Amino acid sequence: MLVHFAGVLFDGIAYGSLLFMISVGLSVTLGLMNFVNLAHGTFAMLGGYVSVMLMSRLGVPFLASLPVAFIASAAVGLVIDRLLYRRLYKASHLDQVLFSIGLTLISIAIATWFFGPSQKPVQLPEALRGQISLLGL
Repeated sequence: MLVHFAGVLFDGIAYGSLLFMISVGLSVTLGLMNFVNLAHGTFAMLGGYVSVMLMSRLGVPFLASLPVAFIASAAVGLVIDRLLYRRLYKASHLDQVLFSIGLTLISIAIATWFFGPSQKPVQLPEALRGQISLLGL
């Protein structure tokens, strides 16, 4: 009974931490930059696809694919910022929200066209597979 409670508690804390990080990211973006960007998932999706394609098609190890995925996402973000977002910095929040949601929908369509609608398998390194025993749990 106690083991199940500890597992549920750990899962709850992990999920709550994830929601906290997402909300902090959004509030910092809005608070510091005064810009509503709801397309941040687009850049995470791009990094994920870059990492998966490097591992599955080129045989790049998982940990080596992560910096490349980060650099690719940052480069695309920089280009989109210079070409598209910069024009909306002085626009109303509604215009910013509508643009970023539209950018998200377009990026989903592009990713589906290039990679298809199915999930892509990933071979994780041994260190990230299986279970870890901590204090007998």
